[in-house]
Amino acid sequence: MQQLTSSQQLSAFVRGGDVGLVPTMGALHAGHASLIKRAKQENECVIVSVFVNPLQFNKTADLRKYPQTLVADIALLEKLNVDAVYLPEYADIYPEGDEVQQLSAGSVGESFEGAARPGHFDGMLTVVHRLLQQVNPSHAYFGAKDAQQLCLARLMVDKLGMPVKVVGCDLIRDVDGLALSSRNVHLSNAARNDALRLYQALTRASEDFAAGERQAQNLLNTIHEVLNGGDIKIAYCAVVNDKTFAELNAEVDCGSRVIIAAEVGGVHLLDNMLLVS
Repeated sequence: MQQLTSSQQLSAFVRGGDVGLVPTMGALHAGHASLIKRAKQENECVIVSVFVNPLQFNKTADLRKYPQTLVADIALLEKLNVDAVYLPEYADIYPEGDEVQQLSAGSVGESFEGAARPGHFDGMLTVVHRLLQQVNPSHAYFGAKDAQQLCLARLMVDKLGMPVKVVGCDLIRDVDGLALSSRNVHLSNAARNDALRLYQALTRASEDFAAGERQAQNLLNTIHEVLNGGDIKIAYCAVVNDKTFAELNAEVDCGSRVIIAAEVGGVHLLDNMLLVS
């Protein structure tokens, strides 16, 4: 596996053909591994980027405490037979320094996670756009756990006419149902037990939908019943159109998604579930 530590090394390495890019901020886990395995199935070459992007953190404290596990990350990538890992410095991604003109995520980026973390999606789209320009992949892989991020990446690529297919991959859960996240390392045992209720609430709503419930408010009531009590502070909970992320307040169709964000034991967690009959 090649370790590319500058944009110049990346340019020298990229040789065309089908290239799969898996953009990450490190602290890799089985969810990231699933993206990489999918990319290897569909491309001649797979590049994983590891770059903690400061533009998508609206709180300096959150940036400082983001887990850094580069040695373990590289070991995992070697085990997965990745062709190259791109480890850029800030100046490789943002050569203009602090005068970065960020992309706008628009109204979609101002709702839900964008409202909870102002500016987050502008920063996310800015770095994804830079990485796509530098790597020039045929495919880019994103996990469905961050469903709003996945939606916005697709919208950006379509709007700008970029020659890349954004591939959404299934949300990966631990054996107990908890959605895998780099933030899970900050959960105490008690908080982890509370966090499991996010999955339980989504499962209940999904079961109600499969049984014929089509009113968004009734599905949300079920979720709130399951989450009532414990150290869970709901940031938002909604039913959305999976393609546009528009909130659905009345009747729900197949292809909609239930999304939750909550602070559990002081840790901001996301989870969601696609509704199918």
